Amino acid sequence: MKNKVFTLALLMLMIASAGLWAQNLPGGIWTSPQSSATEGRYRSNADDFIRPDAYTGLRLNNWFGMVAFNNLGSTDLSMATLGFATKVNDVYIGTFYSGNFWTWAPTNYYTETSTTPTGGPAGIYDVYSSINVVPNPINNVALLIGVADMGFRLTYRTNYQSFTNSNIVVGSQLYRNYHAEEGYLAPQIAWAMAKDLVTGKGIRPYVTLDLVFDRNYQKTETAGSDGTATGEKILRSQNHFDPSLGIGLGGYTFYNKDGFRGSFDLDYVFTMKLYDNEYSYVEGGQYKTGRFNGIFSPGSFPYTEQSNMFHSLTPSISGSWSKDRLALKFKLNMVLTLTTDESNTMALNGSSLVRNGNSDLTTTFTFRPDLRLSLQYKLIPDRLTLNTGARIQATSITLTTIDHKYYNDGAETRGQATTIHQNSFGDNSGGGSGFASRFNIGVTYNFTENAWVEALTGVSGSYGNKSAIEVFGTGDNGLFSFGSILVVLKF
Repeated sequence: MKNKVFTLALLMLMIASAGLWAQNLPGGIWTSPQSSATEGRYRSNADDFIRPDAYTGLRLNNWFGMVAFNNLGSTDLSMATLGFATKVNDVYIGTFYSGNFWTWAPTNYYTETSTTPTGGPAGIYDVYSSINVVPNPINNVALLIGVADMGFRLTYRTNYQSFTNSNIVVGSQLYRNYHAEEGYLAPQIAWAMAKDLVTGKGIRPYVTLDLVFDRNYQKTETAGSDGTATGEKILRSQNHFDPSLGIGLGGYTFYNKDGFRGSFDLDYVFTMKLYDNEYSYVEGGQYKTGRFNGIFSPGSFPYTEQSNMFHSLTPSISGSWSKDRLALKFKLNMVLTLTTDESNTMALNGSSLVRNGNSDLTTTFTFRPDLRLSLQYKLIPDRLTLNTGARIQATSITLTTIDHKYYNDGAETRGQATTIHQNSFGDNSGGGSGFASRFNIGVTYNFTENAWVEALTGVSGSYGNKSAIEVFGTGDNGLFSFGSILVVLKF
């Protein structure tokens, strides 16, 4: 269950980064406090310096540098963030890092001792009480190259950990080989125009390609027999590869009069989950390894053949207005998604896997409007700015069709096939596909035109939370609980 929740969270973050926040860094790994407070409607240079469509707005003379601390809220992970940008001749170079370095990296201690292990002779061995492979720490890096009014960015994210050793004792069992791995490795390539193709109207097309390799795998080889067979045995194999393609218009202004500006945008994302995993079977007293397009997870139904496809189309309308010290913006995203999931229960038949049990093809269509509102007010012109924002997500409208079949030892059982249609307006629990809202507040303080500080308070913790906001509280909520602080220098 933990792995499924982790995978779903990662997939949703990847989808979000490839769609509505397309040119931001993927996986939600960075937005400035000002952008977070205003739901992305008022970005700062700390966002734009690493965006392939917006780096030209930095107006960089020599160099740009930033350092930030931000907390990822529900994940309880504190992250350090560093950024630097400069120009070499006419080429813009931006670099970025966020992460917790080696914090919480799994460590496996052993004792070199004389023992008589299970399955092996007496001797001196490296003895581990247990093997710990936890997907931590998190580290993210990015490099942006800007040339000829185009931006090219390479991003790499990972929390991958592995352990490999041989001739060791774990507990009391001797292993000739022991291998385990867990976590993701996620490169992304992004391209965007950094100049409007239609002067005064916009259009800055972009393309992103995410390649997420998610690993959750373990195999061992005991010394001697484990009571069943000898050789390498697969204990779990739940790996998948998630390629995702995102493309977008980059905004088109259809109205600009009397201080009001109206724009239209369109984003599309296509994501797949591809499975290629291993399982063990016994032949001639030896463990042998087979492969299939699914996951092997020990339990009542250990073998599941799977495939997943996801489409997201998001037309959006946005507007902005400003006068004197006040500036207002809004954006309405009309998110349409189509998901296809196929799941087939499998059983081991000799050396092969055959369908045995439930077989479901689930198609789900959802529509979920998402409204973002923001306000900026210059409390002290050119010095202190108040940033506020709100987000309202309506309950989703969901249409689901399930084509159900049943197999017995590879043969479809007649009379068991059904088609189920489920139409719903989501749940109303405050999370998932139900109604959700939040409010953010933050400030930007300019020491000079080349140095400033941004901060976001913990009020943003109200999203999806039924409890009241503790305005002067501590912890996740409260005006004096800062979830993100940023210092920027530009020369």
